Amino acid sequence: MAFWGGAVPGNEASLRPLHEAGVVGFKCFLLDSGVPEFPPLDAAGLRTALGTLAEVDALLIAHAEDAAEIKDMKPGSGRDFGSFVASRPPVAERRAIEKVISAAAATGARAHIVHLSAAECVAMISGAKAAGIRLTAETCPHYLYFAAEQVPDRATEFKSCPPIRDSVNREALWRGLEAGAIDCVVSDHSPARPS
Repeated sequence: MAFWGGAVPGNEASLRPLHEAGVVGFKCFLLDSGVPEFPPLDAAGLRTALGTLAEVDALLIAHAEDAAEIKDMKPGSGRDFGSFVASRPPVAERRAIEKVISAAAATGARAHIVHLSAAECVAMISGAKAAGIRLTAETCPHYLYFAAEQVPDRATEFKSCPPIRDSVNREALWRGLEAGAIDCVVSDHSPARPS
């Protein structure tokens, strides 16, 4: 068993003591997590957190979506899966991963991209690794198995953030995994909070 901490705005002074107490790494969001107690880091906060974690060689894992690239869904369009996927385009992941790569390069810290769904980011991750940036990435079984065009409307059990994308994207993720750009496949299971 291991404990993970959270990197949130203003808690950089707590990161080292938590790591010294046995926390193995820290998760951050780069957009609203939906949990008020877990606000996102902006670019400056991300760099500060990574700088602090570099001092103790602790890992930062990042939910990599850029809020500026997330689109509002049009009223009445929330019932079809395609509208949901379109509201969270691959560029949202790309912009966030660019921020992580930049901050990791500047600080020398270890960073990990969680639940990668946009295959267009695989080459960027591979390039960062080749440049010596301490970056790893994971994807999830649902991104490797399902395809957006096969998801029925109103099938909320398929909703994830980032979303399941199309079959071409799915096959490209498989190639990224086979090539080693994607390091592992994880469930990314998050139990529901009690109401």
